[in-house]
Amino acid sequence: MRRAHPSHSLHAQSGVAPALSVDPTPTTRKAPELLDWLGIVRLEVDAHLIEFFEDKKRETEAISPPTLELVDEIEALTMRGGKRLRPAVAAAGYRCVRPGHGMERLVELSASLELLQSYLLIHDDWMDGDEVRRGGTAVHTSLQQRHGNPHLGSALGVLAGDLASAYAWELFLEAPYPRQSWPDACAMFLQIQKQVYCGQQLDLVGDANVARMHALKTTSYSVRGPLLLGAFLGNPDAEQLRALTDWAEPIGEAFQIRDDLLGALGSADSTGKPGMDIPHGKVSSVLSELRRSTRPEDREPVEVIVGRIDVDARQLEQAHACLRALGVVDRLERSILELRDQALRALERGAFNPQGRGMLTELADKLTVRRA
Repeated sequence: MRRAHPSHSLHAQSGVAPALSVDPTPTTRKAPELLDWLGIVRLEVDAHLIEFFEDKKRETEAISPPTLELVDEIEALTMRGGKRLRPAVAAAGYRCVRPGHGMERLVELSASLELLQSYLLIHDDWMDGDEVRRGGTAVHTSLQQRHGNPHLGSALGVLAGDLASAYAWELFLEAPYPRQSWPDACAMFLQIQKQVYCGQQLDLVGDANVARMHALKTTSYSVRGPLLLGAFLGNPDAEQLRALTDWAEPIGEAFQIRDDLLGALGSADSTGKPGMDIPHGKVSSVLSELRRSTRPEDREPVEVIVGRIDVDARQLEQAHACLRALGVVDRLERSILELRDQALRALERGAFNPQGRGMLTELADKLTVRRA
């Protein structure tokens, strides 16, 4: 059995995100005396994940020692990166409905969201042929290198993703949902996964409806799903759920546009993954806006590298310069700001506790102004 982690004191402040005080436990002894609430969410989730993986390694050792390589890969990916933004969104959703102290009702859900993301990232990297994730080797690539066999490594990567999915469900089933909220929470956890699969299919085939793909693939499991799953822990009313959804929809779209800009223009140093979406032929909001707003002859430096993974650094730099010169980047940045403002207006209309409102206000910036 995993032990319960000590809770941290959360102090509500009117209209602003709360601070959390930290006890000097073994997992936080190097932390400052006071950390912001986002830092505490990460500390608590990481502590729970560390303990969870220790349990899974003991369990796997007893069942099939060779399978530990899959557990190790999932753990490495999960623990080496990520800002725990989905757990933060879930925490804010809960605090909008039930203000209070500590993370004791949130850690299982939060950890399950991180394992769900690991599962989706493992499969996504394999499908896209990406070899780098979070500044390290993608899971399928790591297993290919270990076994010296590309096909076997890819197959094992798929299995690692499947196992991460099972772990996500295992953690989710431990979350302390009120009896009356459990059916809605379970339906939501299922729904966001089905929507991600639909969105991934649209992404793979290059469907022209980028907004629909974003809503299914990103908003669903990155913003709306975690937000409502967190709220269900507090047994929300219908008005609160509507307002939370009205905040989540534009923030999810803005989050994906930011992700697309990073995927097209980012570097491995800044994002943990090289900006190769255009050479990979990814039909993102960047290419969609470029083709919608410019003439074919003007966008040629970009179009010539679409789908060409052998592109050199000079061609990539020319494509980036073209995107900026044609105003594509500026227009997408304005769209992000407009979507953020739309979400904040929805937040003002919501019947939320000031503590949760402050957390969502902070997250609106965190999710849309991020650089990695």
